[in-house]
Amino acid sequence: MTNSFADHLQTLGRRGALLLGIALLSAPALTAADDDGFVWNRAMLDIIESGDVERGRQIAEDKRCSKCHGDLGIPEDDETPSIAGQVAAYQFKQLVDYKAKVRDARSMYKVARRLELQDFADLAAYFATLEPEPPEGKTAPPLLVTQGDTDRLLLPCNVCHGEQGEGMGLQVPALSGQKIDHFIETMVAYRDGERANDDFGRMRFIASQLSEEEITTLAAYYAAAPVPGDE
Repeated sequence: MTNSFADHLQTLGRRGALLLGIALLSAPALTAADDDGFVWNRAMLDIIESGDVERGRQIAEDKRCSKCHGDLGIPEDDETPSIAGQVAAYQFKQLVDYKAKVRDARSMYKVARRLELQDFADLAAYFATLEPEPPEGKTAPPLLVTQGDTDRLLLPCNVCHGEQGEGMGLQVPALSGQKIDHFIETMVAYRDGERANDDFGRMRFIASQLSEEEITTLAAYYAAAPVPGDE
């Protein structure tokens, strides 16, 4: 990747942050009564930022989140997402999308439909404090992570997801330590259009450009080691 292209990416990133800021300031307020899905605005960010870790811990216990996601946000199987250490705003958005049926998962809808936005903020704040599972990747990162592919208009993964896959900003989830099967299933769902709650269709475009081998390679680099017996 040339320096000029890298500089261009940084410029795009700054412009994107500016546009998001303008949108947040100008967007109408959203109340807890709205069930049409997530909207980036100042009112929504205020709710996210008000997340109470201790209350989130109690909600997680009451709703038995550990049954699927493990006692500390790390599930025992490889198909369930690990939510320990996940970016709070991203996690919050997923819960809103489950409740609004923008993201389809019956088990999550059954839980989310009985909760309010403040509950989501508290849960997201709690899980964000937990230690994620260490990633398996011990080799040099794939070129898609560090260089991307200009011929396919693919930015490097680390431009958005961080140098260590830790997630960045408000919208971009952490990838480091994610369950490997879930990682692959998510990318395939984006590729096939079965999941469509990514803003501006960014992940759907990216996944549509990747081969099965590339998806598997990225999963192996970012994801936690497979659970023994699940391979």
